[in-house]
Amino acid sequence: MRSRWMIAVLVSVAAGFLFVGSAAASVVINELMADPASDWSPSDGNDEYGSLEDEWLEIYNIGSEPVDVTGWRLRDAVSDSSWRYGFEGVLEPGEFLVVYGNEAYDWEDANGYPRNGLSMNNGGDTITLVESDLTTIVDQVTYESFQMLDDRSYGRWPDGDAEWRVFDGLNPMDPPATGLFPTPGEPNAGSPVEAVAWGRIKALYR
Repeated sequence: MRSRWMIAVLVSVAAGFLFVGSAAASVVINELMADPASDWSPSDGNDEYGSLEDEWLEIYNIGSEPVDVTGWRLRDAVSDSSWRYGFEGVLEPGEFLVVYGNEAYDWEDANGYPRNGLSMNNGGDTITLVESDLTTIVDQVTYESFQMLDDRSYGRWPDGDAEWRVFDGLNPMDPPATGLFPTPGEPNAGSPVEAVAWGRIKALYR
């Protein structure tokens, strides 16, 4: 009887590990902007453009279960001994979470790290999302310089998909990529852009 009980406990523990792993795997880096040329951040307390303050990165829960992302961190290709940002809270199914450069500054200041912001290199970089053990990689994306010219974002289309696209509605590529707007905190979907005032675009993501 005792051996059966032990087996049941071990199976339950193993199932728990499998659940945690699968839940973590449902969170992805979904979109990012490394070379902003406009005032994107709604949390910096001003309407002024800052090349580092207005960088942003979005994560997305593609799964059907909430995921606790407390302690998860971001790093870029040169920051293995440092960190750019630490997450807190629970990401609900289908929920987006956007981090702006000024928020990374604040986190670095509060946690004793050099003040680098998100530090996403315009010439190309690799961005990594790491679990709270500071070892397990949840997701990782590498981009090139041409994908990150002024006000272009790079994201999965549709959300959570394996395919990455350039959203070049504000700075068209030649030939065009998608003709879609960057969408921090919103689904990566839509139709080719029409001419529209910048203030109206930013207001959509406040």
